[in-house]
Amino acid sequence: MKRSFVLIPMLGAIGLLNGCLGGSGSSGDSVLVEGDFAVAYVKRDMSALGNPTDGARYAPGGDLFMKDLSSPSADTTNVTGSIVQGPHDVSDPEVSYDGKTLLFAMRAPDWQNNTTWNLFEYNVETKTLSRLIGDDGIANAGDDVDPAYLPDGRVVFSSNRQKATQAKMAADGKVEPYKYRDEYEREATMVLHVLDRSFDSDPMNDQYITQVSVNQSHDRNPTVLMSGQIMFARWDHVGNRNHFPLFTTDPGGTNMFVQYGAFSSGNSFLHPREMPDGRVMSTLMPLSGTDEGGAVMIVDVKNFTDDTQPADDTVSGRGQKQARPSFSVPLGREFSENGRYTTPYPLWDGTNRALVAFKTNPKQEDAQTELNPITGEEEAQENPPRYGIYMLNLDTDQLLPIALPDPGGDYAYTDPIALIPRDENCPINLPGGCMPTVKSDGVLDQTLAQRGTGVLNVKSVYDTDDLGLMGDRVLTADESIPETGGTPDLTQMKIPGTTEYQERVARFVRVTQAVPTPPRISMELIGESDFEMQQILGYAPVEPDGSFRVEVPADTPIGVTVVDAKGRALQTHTNWIQVRPGETRTCNGCHSPRRGSAINDPNVVGGHQFGQSGETMAETRTRLLAEATLLDVPAMKPERDMYSEDYWNTSSPAAPLDIPYPLGFEPDIDSDGVITINYPDHIQPLWEKTLDKTGPSGEDQCTDCHYTSSPVEGPDLTGGIGGFGRMTSYQELVLGDPIIDPDTGLPIITIDEDGEVMMERETPLVSAGDSRQSSRTSHLVEVLFNEELRAEQSLVPGGVDHSDMLTPEELRLVSEWVDLGIQYYNDPFDDQDANGFKELSETRGGLQGLSEELFNDTVHPALMSRCSSCHQAFGNTGTLPDLSNPNPTFIGSNNFVLTGNPDGDFNVTVGMVSDVCGADNNPILVRPTSDNTGAPANPSHPLVKATPTSLETPVLADDGSDADYNLILAWINAGCTP
Repeated sequence: MKRSFVLIPMLGAIGLLNGCLGGSGSSGDSVLVEGDFAVAYVKRDMSALGNPTDGARYAPGGDLFMKDLSSPSADTTNVTGSIVQGPHDVSDPEVSYDGKTLLFAMRAPDWQNNTTWNLFEYNVETKTLSRLIGDDGIANAGDDVDPAYLPDGRVVFSSNRQKATQAKMAADGKVEPYKYRDEYEREATMVLHVLDRSFDSDPMNDQYITQVSVNQSHDRNPTVLMSGQIMFARWDHVGNRNHFPLFTTDPGGTNMFVQYGAFSSGNSFLHPREMPDGRVMSTLMPLSGTDEGGAVMIVDVKNFTDDTQPADDTVSGRGQKQARPSFSVPLGREFSENGRYTTPYPLWDGTNRALVAFKTNPKQEDAQTELNPITGEEEAQENPPRYGIYMLNLDTDQLLPIALPDPGGDYAYTDPIALIPRDENCPINLPGGCMPTVKSDGVLDQTLAQRGTGVLNVKSVYDTDDLGLMGDRVLTADESIPETGGTPDLTQMKIPGTTEYQERVARFVRVTQAVPTPPRISMELIGESDFEMQQILGYAPVEPDGSFRVEVPADTPIGVTVVDAKGRALQTHTNWIQVRPGETRTCNGCHSPRRGSAINDPNVVGGHQFGQSGETMAETRTRLLAEATLLDVPAMKPERDMYSEDYWNTSSPAAPLDIPYPLGFEPDIDSDGVITINYPDHIQPLWEKTLDKTGPSGEDQCTDCHYTSSPVEGPDLTGGIGGFGRMTSYQELVLGDPIIDPDTGLPIITIDEDGEVMMERETPLVSAGDSRQSSRTSHLVEVLFNEELRAEQSLVPGGVDHSDMLTPEELRLVSEWVDLGIQYYNDPFDDQDANGFKELSETRGGLQGLSEELFNDTVHPALMSRCSSCHQAFGNTGTLPDLSNPNPTFIGSNNFVLTGNPDGDFNVTVGMVSDVCGADNNPILVRPTSDNTGAPANPSHPLVKATPTSLETPVLADDGSDADYNLILAWINAGCTP
C-alpha cells in the first residue's frame, strides 16, 4: 500500500525555496508526499563538509537520524545520540539488502576508544549498535569510512589504513613502513579495503581485512552495482590531470578500469549510485569551494565512456545530463541561484524518484557579498551549506521536503537512504529491486601471486577509441602511422621488412612506479612539477602490432609510457594502473577507455610467424621465451636497458635496438633493479662532463658556454644553489620567465572562472604536466638531439648542432628525467639508518619539531586570510586536450594547497619548510616575498598583490612590518633546537 501524508506549512520555509522546487505539489496550504518506507540520514556540523579532496574530515556534533516514514511529519529518532557518549561525528550510512541494518562510519574519541573513524552497524529491529571490528588496535589502525554491503556478506569501505601498502614496505625491508600522503601532501590517502565478516580466525589478527585498491590520492564512495562490481570515485591526479572520474573494480580489486569521466565536462563525480535502468546518479562538482555540493547528474555509463564518447556508432546524444535541467547548477564555482545538491539516492520502487540533500541560495543580486582579495571586487556569496533532505520526482521535477534543518543552525542534513529491502529471488518485483550478482574476486595465477606480481597485457598501443592519442597529435612531420579508414592499420606494420614495419614509431614501453609520498616531505624541493616522484621499473618492447606484455609489481601504482626508438615519450598514460597479485590485466589499448571492439581484433590478431590463433605478437613472443628458458626467470620481466631484437624478420633481421645507461653516469639502481634519477646526482653531471664533441669555440663542457654571465643565448647550466634551495640550472630549465605587460612592467596575471590565479610564462625549456608535455615536447631535448620534435619553440637555423655532444645513452637519461616529471628528486630517502632502513632525507624535508598547536592558533588563520584565495584545490576538467598546440600557455604548478582543514593544512605547510634553523630561506616565506638574487619581488610567484603597483610590493613583506610574515617566521624558528 501507498499512503499520502500532509505536511504542515514549515513556518515559511517553503517560500524560501522559491522556484528551485519546480512546483511544490501544493494543495492549499499543504504539500503531499508519498512514501511508506523509513529514511535514514546524518546530521553534521557544517564545518565537516569539505571538498572532494578531503577523505576523513571530522567535526563533533554529527549523528545518525531515522524517520519512520519519508514524511516531514513522521517520527524522528536520533540513533547515535541516544547511545554514544561524548562528542562524535557520523557519516556515510548504507542500508543492508534486507533493509534491517544500517552501516555507517563514526568517530567518537571519548566513547569506547574510537579514536579514528570506525565502522558501525545498527540493527533497526533490535535497536542495537555494534562496531564491525572488535579489537581496538585493529579498528583504530586507520580511518574507515564509506562502507557498503557486498551481496556475499562482506563489506567494502574506504580507509587510510593502507594495509597492503604498508605490508609491502615491510616485506621490502628498505624503509620503515609509513602512511603515504595524497598528491597534495595533506592527509593519509584513502583507498578501498574489503572486510570479510565470516572469518574464523583470531579476531586479534587483521587478515580478514584486504586492501583492494592502490592510488596516490583518495578512492572514495564505493557502491555496489547490479553486476556485483564496485563503482567508486577516484581522485585521478597524475600530472595536471586532477579530477574524480568514476572507476569500477571487481570486489577483489581485479579488473579495475575508468568507467566514465576521463574526458567529460565537469570535474568531480562523487556519491555515485546505480539507478534501476542501469544509469548512474551522481553529484558533479568542482574540486573545491562548494562544500561537496554540485549538480545531480544522470550518467549513461552503459552506452558512453564520456560525455561525448558513445560506445559505438549506433548511440547518439550525450553521456550525462542534469537531473533537474530546468533548474541547472553550474559545474564550476560560479554562483548558483538554483542551490546545490549532494549525496543523491535513487529509489528502486518504480516511482522514478530520488532522495537528495539540497541547499538553497538567494538570487545573485540579493546575496551577501565579500571583497575578493585578488580582484578587489565585491562578489556574491552563496548560503552556508545548510542542506536539508528532499524527495526529487524525476518525472515532474518536483522537490519536496522531508527534513529541513534550522535556518539559523550550524548543521546540515546529508546522506539520505531509504530502508527498502532488495529481492533475492528476481523477477519477483519488490520495491527495492533485485539483489546484485555475487561477483568473484577474479582468476589469479598462483605463480605470479607468489612473486607478488601481475601482468599488463595490452593488445595495441595504437588503439585509442578514436581519441587520436597515438596519431598526428604526437607525431613529427617525418613520422606516420599507416591507416585504413582512419584506423591504424596493424596488418601493414606486421609485415617484416616493409617500410611500415621498419619505421614504426612505438618501440618500447617504459614502466614506472609512483613513490608513495612520506609525511612532511618538502614538495618545493622535490621539484617544480605537477607530477609525484616516480622510479623506473624497466622497459618492454612494443611489438609491430603495437602489443606489449610485461610483468609488474602488484599493489603498486604503475605508470606506462610509450617511447620511440631513442627513448623519448610519445604518450604517457595519465592514470595510475594497478594489478592484484596473480592478476593479468588485458586491455584493448594503452590509452583507451576500453569501449567497443579492439582494433587488434580476430581479423588482425594472429597470422604472424610462430603465432597461435588469437595471439598478439607480444603474447607469442613471451610464450616462446617462457617455453625456451631453463632458468626461473620471468619471461615478461621489464629490462633495465632499452633492448629489442628484430625477432620477426628471420630472413634479414635489422640490428638490435640497444641503448644501455651511460658508463660513469648511471642512475641509482637498487638490488631489485628499480631505477632512480635525481637531478643533482644524475643530470647536472652531464652539463659538467667532458663532451664527446667540442663546441664551436672548443668548449669541453656545457657549462663553458652556459653560465651566469655568458654572452651565449641559452640557460645557465651551472650547479650553484639558487634562491629556492635548488641548483640554478634546474630553475633555468623548468621555470619559464614571466611574461611582462609592457604597459605596467608587471607580470601578466589572469584569473579563470573558478577564481584560479595564473601567471602567464614563457614556455620553459622542459615541461611536464600531462600527456602533451614530455621529452618530445621539450625544446631542450630538441636542441640536444638537433631534431624538430613537438616543442613550441623551433631550432635556430644555422645554430649550434648539439647532437653529438652527449652520447645516445646520455640523451636517454635526459629524456627519462623529463618524462618522469622533471623532478629534482625522485627518492625522498638518504642512506640507511642504524636499523637498516633508509632515512627520510633532511635535504628533501622530513622535518620534525614544528608545533601543530602553534600552527593552529596563529599560522593557520594567517594563511587562510592571506593565501587561501589563490591556494585552493583547482582541478583539470578532464576534457580532451587540444593536442594541436602541444605547449599551451605555461602557468607553473601549485604545490601548496589550503582547504581550511587544519590537520591537512598543517601537513602541506610543513612540506613547504626545508630548514627550521634557516626560517627566512624556506619556500613558505621565500615564495611570497622576494628571491635571493636581489630582485625586489619573487618572479616565480603568480601574484604580487591584489592590485599591484610595482614589483616592489610582494604578497608578504620581509622587512619586519608584516605581522603574518612574522608569525610564520616565529613558528619555524621555534622548531629549531640547538
